[in-house]
Amino acid sequence: MQYQSFPDVKGGSNSLDKLSALRLPPLAGKSFLDVGCNEGFFCGFALFEGASHIVGLDRSAQAIRRATARFPGVSFVQSSWDTLPEGQFDVITLLSALHYAEDQEALIHALMGKLTETGVLVLEIGVAPGTENAWVSVKRSIDERVFPTRAKLGSVLAKYAWKVMGHSVNQAGDPLQRYVVHVRHKQPFVYLLLDDPGSGKTTLARHLFAPRKIPVVSGDKLYQRIATGQLKGVPRGIQELVEREFTTARIDKVTRQLFDAGFAADLVALWTRQVKYRDFALDTYVPEEWRPVVAEEFQILGFYPVAMNLPTKPLPPARTSIVRAKEYHEFLTKHAPAPQGPTVVIHRSKPAKNTPPLRWHLDSPQDGERMDDSDGQLRVSGWLVSTAEPQGAITIRLITANKEVACRPLSRKRPDVLKAVFGATEAAPAYWQEHPCGFQLQASVEQLRQGLALYAEVGGENFELARLELNTASQQGKNREPGNTGPFSKAGVPSIQEWWNKLRGS
Repeated sequence: MQYQSFPDVKGGSNSLDKLSALRLPPLAGKSFLDVGCNEGFFCGFALFEGASHIVGLDRSAQAIRRATARFPGVSFVQSSWDTLPEGQFDVITLLSALHYAEDQEALIHALMGKLTETGVLVLEIGVAPGTENAWVSVKRSIDERVFPTRAKLGSVLAKYAWKVMGHSVNQAGDPLQRYVVHVRHKQPFVYLLLDDPGSGKTTLARHLFAPRKIPVVSGDKLYQRIATGQLKGVPRGIQELVEREFTTARIDKVTRQLFDAGFAADLVALWTRQVKYRDFALDTYVPEEWRPVVAEEFQILGFYPVAMNLPTKPLPPARTSIVRAKEYHEFLTKHAPAPQGPTVVIHRSKPAKNTPPLRWHLDSPQDGERMDDSDGQLRVSGWLVSTAEPQGAITIRLITANKEVACRPLSRKRPDVLKAVFGATEAAPAYWQEHPCGFQLQASVEQLRQGLALYAEVGGENFELARLELNTASQQGKNREPGNTGPFSKAGVPSIQEWWNKLRGS
């Protein structure tokens, strides 16, 4: 009996309408296997579309002879599905035949084992009514066969990605509605957060993916690792361009240069290498015109790309922010109020010949800082380190002409200082990795009016660091050198040795 229908011969099946219902993917260049191929109608369609390798399998010798005569360019094999052909296929069809298998679930798994990583198995099957997870025996006009309920179909296909595409074409005497089901291997998802810098990508990644333990690949952090030589196996062109151009303020520019230089596929491979073949989110800027290319490259690598478009407006370009800041500075300069009240003047002392190699800085007060004496207090804080290991403890002193105002050892650890001075905290001398280098002392505005001297005692010897004074409104704009203005021009602050002698009464 003729089963499939062709223009020259009518069969029991409406093959052309069934072909439309199957919604097969484009077959050009693909490998195609039709299990239970009958007279080869669907193999002929694969040949028509330009499939690269086509195999039709059927146990009927008569069907194979007819198929071979009609489509000599196809490889037809007379065999049962217990012996599947060698190799893997991009598209496999099993149409209105699953119910003939003794172990339907085993057949599905066997066919999925012949499917390429990105391929699709197209099933045409009847689905039995009912909500239970069961195989249901159904009487047909010619025999009695078992069919899965929707729940049973779901349990059989649980390890795969599958979708019911819709109804197929029923034949006369069918007791059940036929459905078309597409089944694929589960592919890892890549969630693409590719919008402009400042659009909220990182916040979304932090709150949406991190709690679900989905790894996030940050393009910004990857660039930093490349620029500092911490990432191995980077293509030479990417390495050289990032090392030459990368700064945190120019990530968008560097990214555009990389894509325009033809590194799209290399970047996608680099991102995926950080997480292997699994679900992950990609948080990185990609120029808008390159985003479809990135999605396509991920598909080639077997990922299922999910574009996540954010409604947040992006930050302005770094260049725009620089211009705005400059314009604001010019505005402040033009509209600066007339000077009011005294300011702090700091005179760094010239190191004596025997002064050890000291590096120091005052965080507060700053030179030229306007003094708010509403509470009458002055905080003197900063840091001091020596490039060589000091011989003994270090004490910081504040002294006026008459007395010692404050005396405290270094008391605050400052890893930021060690990084700035030595390049890295671990590069600092062992002494400074273990001991604090920050200091904070308290004085009064009245004592500042008298003139203060800042000293460091290192290993029992004392070294003057700076002198601080208060420059009144009447003195502003004059020469600020010590001895010309301020309290130092009157009595001056004595050396610490003179002050000690005076304190002892000698």
